[in-house]
Amino acid sequence: MWANLWNQDPKTYLPFLCAGMLTWSLVSTIVTDGALAFTSGESLIKQIRFPYTILSCSVVWRNLVVFLHNLLIFVVVGLYARVPITMASLLVVPGLVIVSINGIWIVTLLGLLCARYRDIQQLITSLLQVALFVTPIFYTPEQLGSQLRKIADWNVMFHYVEVVRAPLLGRAPAAWTWTVVSIATVLGWGLTLWTFSRFRRRVPYWL
Repeated sequence: MWANLWNQDPKTYLPFLCAGMLTWSLVSTIVTDGALAFTSGESLIKQIRFPYTILSCSVVWRNLVVFLHNLLIFVVVGLYARVPITMASLLVVPGLVIVSINGIWIVTLLGLLCARYRDIQQLITSLLQVALFVTPIFYTPEQLGSQLRKIADWNVMFHYVEVVRAPLLGRAPAAWTWTVVSIATVLGWGLTLWTFSRFRRRVPYWL
């Protein structure tokens, strides 16, 4: 249906859509689960002294395992559409690694914020629903045209998806995608470490 709506070849569009949805599900679920990471671990935090980042890592790891299970769907689609397997396909590994590294700081920061302000979790869910439609998942960036293409170029969520989706489709992510994701990683970890070092001891009281 979507291929007909966009006047696309199903064997080209279906792998694009499938890879995009699988990766979007990975990223968005890490974000939504991350908002509840500390509140759901309230009993452990109040009873045991341990690095809270363990909770963050468990959220990322759980969703990564689910993604790998769901990847079987893409394998079937790839066989149907004859998606090429190239050397660029190997970049899916560093792509998943960098998404996981970013996922840890995202979960840690959001878990901290949502422990203090519980309503943020609902706001995040609503924002992700809107972000899905302004991120090239159902449509390609090229279909946006030269003016609206800037929305994709500066959309961090798009680059988190593209760094995994592109290798699944047998091509390397663009240099700009690696640049945006790398900058987000450095800035995100810097903000998280600064925030967490200041407010870590208050988490048990907020819970």
